[in-house]
Amino acid sequence: MASVNPTKPYKYLDTPDGYDVDKKLWSVLKPTIPLAGLAGLSDVLLVSHPKGVYNSAVRFAGVTLPIVGVASTFVLVTNGLASFREKDDHLNWFVGGFAAGSLIGAVTKNKFLGFNMGMAFGIFGLIRKEMAIHGWTITNPNYHIKQTNIGTNVLLDFSITDERPGNWTTGK
Repeated sequence: MASVNPTKPYKYLDTPDGYDVDKKLWSVLKPTIPLAGLAGLSDVLLVSHPKGVYNSAVRFAGVTLPIVGVASTFVLVTNGLASFREKDDHLNWFVGGFAAGSLIGAVTKNKFLGFNMGMAFGIFGLIRKEMAIHGWTITNPNYHIKQTNIGTNVLLDFSITDERPGNWTTGK
């Protein structure tokens, strides 16, 4: 099992699958819960307009809980299977993704949607595991933070190449 640096926050891939499941679950749920809450709140306020507190709470929960459930299902199935099989490979992530996607079909009571979402999430899981094994990233992990005039670090430099120095010439 890999050692975890106590000064840095825990990330999902810090330890192999099957270990530190509670930390992995919390690292996934930390961003999921606020985003699911925002999706539920947006649905209640902007789309469905339920009448009354009870109906609003039911609608909010009906949007929020499946999102949190999908994330939790992926983490628990992936790590449970890795612990059971004692292997850290692509199959765990595919089955975890398939279980998470099929949960969408169970919530919507649509078998066709559940199978297709399961396959899609399973394939995404395979791709993500392959990226984790080889150290590939989608975005540049070495971005530079620029300080803005108002004192917040909101502008990120995602440029592919560095800026040319101020005395750069074409050589002519």
